[in-house]
Amino acid sequence: MNSTTQSFALATAVLGLSLSATAQFTPGNLVVLRVGTGTGALSGVATATFLDEYTPSGTLVQSVAMPTAVNGANRACTNSGSATSEGLLTQSADGRYLMVAGYDAAPGTTGVASTASATVNRVIARIALDGTIDTSTAIPDALSGNNIRAAASEDGSIHWATGGNGGVVLAFHGGNSGTSLNTSLPTNLRGIGIYGGQLFISTGSGTARGIYAVGSGLPTTAGQTLGVLTGLSSSVGSPYDFFFADASTCYVADDRTSGSLGGIQKWTESGGTWTLQYTLSTGATFGARGLSGIVNGGVATLYATMTNNQLVTVTDTGPASAFTLLTPAAANTAFRGVRFVRQPFGLEVAGWASPTTVGDPTLSTSGGRPVVGNSNFEFTIGNLIPNGFGFLLIGIGGFAPATVVPGAPISVEIYVNPLATPLVLADPVGAASHPLPIPAANSLAGLPLPTQLLAFDPALNFPAPIGSSTGLKVTIGQAGQ
Repeated sequence: MNSTTQSFALATAVLGLSLSATAQFTPGNLVVLRVGTGTGALSGVATATFLDEYTPSGTLVQSVAMPTAVNGANRACTNSGSATSEGLLTQSADGRYLMVAGYDAAPGTTGVASTASATVNRVIARIALDGTIDTSTAIPDALSGNNIRAAASEDGSIHWATGGNGGVVLAFHGGNSGTSLNTSLPTNLRGIGIYGGQLFISTGSGTARGIYAVGSGLPTTAGQTLGVLTGLSSSVGSPYDFFFADASTCYVADDRTSGSLGGIQKWTESGGTWTLQYTLSTGATFGARGLSGIVNGGVATLYATMTNNQLVTVTDTGPASAFTLLTPAAANTAFRGVRFVRQPFGLEVAGWASPTTVGDPTLSTSGGRPVVGNSNFEFTIGNLIPNGFGFLLIGIGGFAPATVVPGAPISVEIYVNPLATPLVLADPVGAASHPLPIPAANSLAGLPLPTQLLAFDPALNFPAPIGSSTGLKVTIGQAGQ
């Protein structure tokens, strides 16, 4: 086989993709958890909860009511009207769901936060971006006699919750039990979130206050140790929600109301130690509790719910950055958590190894988890014939038969509707790259896409040999919490 026939072409077969799904909650907008209908003063009774969607400029788009009664497998999901530590809002790590924690209690249930969880189950709500609400996950055996405050999930199948006791509580979606993962201090927890595959929590409990990593990765067994981020500990003030702008930059909502002490703290890490850079403050006696953000061009724009019941935004250009009021909460209601809605990770491609005359080809991507529309996102290809060439077949599969992908497994019929067939030129060490044309945001719909193939044929006209990279994973979406 000469160098021409040893050159290769790449076929990416994207199966089962729905191009018609759209999200009821629009990526790029804000969602705020609101407690109360406005018809009566808030108190410690169970109170109806709503997810209010706003544009980034503060225009109300819609309000989605959380259930207040049992309906089939779904439970009620209400919150205490006056418990300001409750109602923090998160988005699953894969971006497909918003996560809310509450009580299976009808509005008006007195002292709901102090009820026994066996009597008033704690509930974790999973809200898809198409607006589907699933409150089938109940916890009757943890967080009893105290608040449930927040919940997080990687992909909607396993949930982690925080509250006033019990530490980090694990619950499987649709289940009816909870497991406390840590019994050692601290167990009185507030915010929760996932960043870079690691679960984090915040606590303002005594001298244990700070931001902690929960074990290693995303733990699912009891006996976990909470490890405080070095430096980001007792000096953090009164931490609630938090936002990792990147691996070495963390913003923390501080709800203290002592002049410039409260607000949004910016912490950076160097050599394993976190240092407070400055606090973004309104200059008044207002702190922050809910916090979310987005990073563009290395600059973070933050959104927060404040202790004076306002939704605000600030772009961090330095310690003097000015806050902008987006909207106040209506009378007899309260803003709790907030999330900037990220684009879901909509593409995951996994391969298997197949030897060729030049060994297993390699395929990876640049840009990590890119924002949809990032023209710098690329396939990076290795282990090619030095100075060889091939064609990169980029297409969408699973539709009516079009181009047959040669060498596909006999048990699977794989077709590709080609979108592009650019020429790929290998450099002297057998490496090449090519930008990935990213589909429109709503065409991805958050669905996993299971198959990726490498076809070794410079002309795409004969069926052998074929191979694939090992462990390839391509994701399209927005990184964040």
